[in-house]
Amino acid sequence: MKLSALLVIVTGFGLCTVGCGGASAPGRDASELPTQPSAGAGSGSSEEAAARPALTAEACEASGGSVVGDIGDGAIHRPEYRCPNGAKPSGSIRAAGGGPIAIEGSVCCPH
Repeated sequence: MKLSALLVIVTGFGLCTVGCGGASAPGRDASELPTQPSAGAGSGSSEEAAARPALTAEACEASGGSVVGDIGDGAIHRPEYRCPNGAKPSGSIRAAGGGPIAIEGSVCCPH
């Protein structure tokens, strides 16, 4: 009796490990993640978002701007995105030479 109970527990754990594991969200893999700014419904064009100049966070702040990061929904990559003050982003943040890269991305918002 004790052996069968142990077998049920081990089997259940194994099934949960196989069924619950994984590094990516269900139904999505790395090939489906956006690599270009996504075009959303709005007055801007996808070229507008893609044409933002790339600058480092340091250059943004030195020019009087502030770095605003994406919360994970890709909003900053859409052409209709506006900074908290209503202005268009002045550029997209890129990593400084060899520096870490923000996973979700950031933009430079003018003051």
